Amino acid sequence: MSDPGPDRTSVTLERHFNAPRQRVWDFVTRPENMVLWWGHDGWTMQSHALDFTRTGPWHANMRSAEGNPFHVSGTVIEVAPPEQVSFTWAWHGADGTRGAESRVCFTVTPAGDATRFVLRHTGLPDPDTVTAHHGGWTHVLARLARHFPD
Repeated sequence: MSDPGPDRTSVTLERHFNAPRQRVWDFVTRPENMVLWWGHDGWTMQSHALDFTRTGPWHANMRSAEGNPFHVSGTVIEVAPPEQVSFTWAWHGADGTRGAESRVCFTVTPAGDATRFVLRHTGLPDPDTVTAHHGGWTHVLARLARHFPD
């Protein structure tokens, strides 16, 4: 299920995983698990500070399969285990300049024997950016889902 947001500046994606809530929480907040699904297929993680178990700065430096560098960073601003983590988000340009900042929130709640995961990315600057982030997050969440087979 997805919703580009009524204001066309946000993306909301929902997934249900056949896994206990704590396991999903650990996968979306702990660095040793995040590196297993963060990014696109064929990308390599060059360096990172992907620890969403605590507030503070984070970053990920990745290289695409074609060799293009990608750098994204932000600040983890709220951690409420095992339900919610919120963080700022901004891509960096080729010259290192940090782009427009937006906000991402992961929410993890019980759903019967499964776990409901909701990603909400708000404050995106325009519809084209919404479309790009919708596609990117859809791909990344498919990578995450591989760790929770039905």
